[in-house]
Amino acid sequence: PLDHRPMRLRLLLSGGAAKRATSSLATKLPEVASAARFASRVDAALAAPAPAAADLATLAHDPERVRLVLRAAMATTHLHTQSRIAAYEGEGYYTIGPCGEELLASVALALRPTDPAALHYRHVGTLVARQLQRGATLERVLLDRARGHTISVNDPVTGGVHCSLGDDPQFDFLVTSTLASQGPQAVGRAVAIEHLPAAQRWPSDAISYVSCGDGSVNNSEWLSAVNAAELVAHRRRACPVLFCVSDNGLSISFKTGTWTASWAEQRLGMRVFAADGTSLPQL
Repeated sequence: PLDHRPMRLRLLLSGGAAKRATSSLATKLPEVASAARFASRVDAALAAPAPAAADLATLAHDPERVRLVLRAAMATTHLHTQSRIAAYEGEGYYTIGPCGEELLASVALALRPTDPAALHYRHVGTLVARQLQRGATLERVLLDRARGHTISVNDPVTGGVHCSLGDDPQFDFLVTSTLASQGPQAVGRAVAIEHLPAAQRWPSDAISYVSCGDGSVNNSEWLSAVNAAELVAHRRRACPVLFCVSDNGLSISFKTGTWTASWAEQRLGMRVFAADGTSLPQL
């Protein structure tokens, strides 16, 4: 019912990746093996009974938006696998991947393409969905990201300086750091929205969005950003900022355990939402 575009992407992922992997012995890469298992799971899911009624109702409410998320999520998986193969063959130089974060593409549905956003370096799915929302073709999105992985001078984000997330400089801001330095800037944009002149950069009801991984909640810049937002709200001033933390229990090799949830419970005057990052209906 969601047509065959996601399926063609899946075939590109398994077939295209497998073809290159065979020629380069890259089949040893865990991402390549994972891609093959993923393709098998997709086939099994298509043959399985329909989802639960409640989940199906959620997904059927707006199939076009569901299709957008699936395309962005599968493109994200494909990009990660190909970046690892390119690195294995000496053609790519960036392998920090978004595996496990693909369904964060659905966050784009809660935002508008005109909301300013600064994304954690693994949240490629959100960026791809926002680019598709703004009318970019999937081919262009894939090619531009490939240019980033190969540190090409034709990379539209940094021009070959560093592989970073970013797109339209008015709406998707360049993020290079793993240290959550995007946090304070996002709060600054949120405070500035209501003070912008008539020819402003964003709509007057825009939301400033910023994301990080669970390890970054311990970083001083992220803590400063959250504290600043709480202080502004405490003074009854507008600060429309949405913080997103993806929590997989790991910060590189450091186990974060339940600390992220405990940290979120300490927020002052902020509403906190939690969802299973592997569940599209929840997200």
